[in-house]
Amino acid sequence: MTDSQIDTFGLHILCIDDSKTQLVLYRSQLEGLYRVTAAVSYQEAIACLSATKPDLILLDMEMPQVNGLEFLDILRYTPNYAGIPVIIVSGDDKSEDIKAAFVRGAADYVRKPYDEEELRLRIARLFRLVLGPKKGEEEDSGSLSGAQELLVKSLADLASARDNEGTRHLERIGPYAAVIARNAAKLAKYRISINGDFVDKIGQMAKLHDIGKVNVPDYVLHSPEALRDKEFELIKKHVTDGARTVDMIRLSFPDYGFLDFAHDIILYHHENWDGQGYPEGLSGNAIPVSARITALADLFDAVTTKRAFREARTFEEGVAVAESESGKRLDPDLVEVFRLSLNEIREVYDRYAD
Repeated sequence: MTDSQIDTFGLHILCIDDSKTQLVLYRSQLEGLYRVTAAVSYQEAIACLSATKPDLILLDMEMPQVNGLEFLDILRYTPNYAGIPVIIVSGDDKSEDIKAAFVRGAADYVRKPYDEEELRLRIARLFRLVLGPKKGEEEDSGSLSGAQELLVKSLADLASARDNEGTRHLERIGPYAAVIARNAAKLAKYRISINGDFVDKIGQMAKLHDIGKVNVPDYVLHSPEALRDKEFELIKKHVTDGARTVDMIRLSFPDYGFLDFAHDIILYHHENWDGQGYPEGLSGNAIPVSARITALADLFDAVTTKRAFREARTFEEGVAVAESESGKRLDPDLVEVFRLSLNEIREVYDRYAD
């Protein structure tokens, strides 16, 4: 569905912010595209919700009396309001509050000060994704719903903003993983565990592998030098923190079973084939195949991507690094699949070049 296929002016946005200046700004930015209602307090917000159910809510995090997280809980546990998508728009950039907002059901998180055009694009994207299925569009059995896709995209955006320094790492890792999975499915060893649905899911979910890095301090993430032991221990926690985040979302949304697939990728993508990885020291086939594939795609893309502390290696050097880790960090059979897939890998590498 394109933006032009949505009757945007018929859509109602409720803007909740204790700043009257911000509410005036919302009106100037959004009226003419949507029907806009403004509420400056919790009481006004409830009155607006009672009078007419909005199609979307823009919500400030720091509200008096009832803050943004508490308001999300009210919406989630009120059946008539539970399905309304909410975009948090806030100057609060504390990682724990951002994660808590997603756990409580926020569809997106925009930091103030924001770019006016970006906000409009995010709103349009959300309506396109969430309203698409309601308009009768058919979805493939392996694809995510609009709301689920938006959740994955928002979590990935959050992780990327913290750790990937403007690169297209998250755009590449999904296609890399899908190429490896699709070609691995041709081998008898993987034919049972990898099917078309698996390939679709890993292409969508691999981008979530590092969402736990939201909790890692900037001085560690962007260190120009080799990490000390204490700093490396902080880095290692990102796999358990990330898995805990999706588990909390899963508890809140029992029908989001697709997150179980993401959980294995997030928790186990730093386990090594030889058992020397973390967090559990798993080895060989005890490591979920989704995590083994993501580990290979992540390693190759990491070494061929420029970071603050080093230049990017060439495509050929990245391939050599992956091959050198066969049987150590990486599943040797998957490395062989990767080697035989280099034409497709190269296409992804060129298409999404930084």
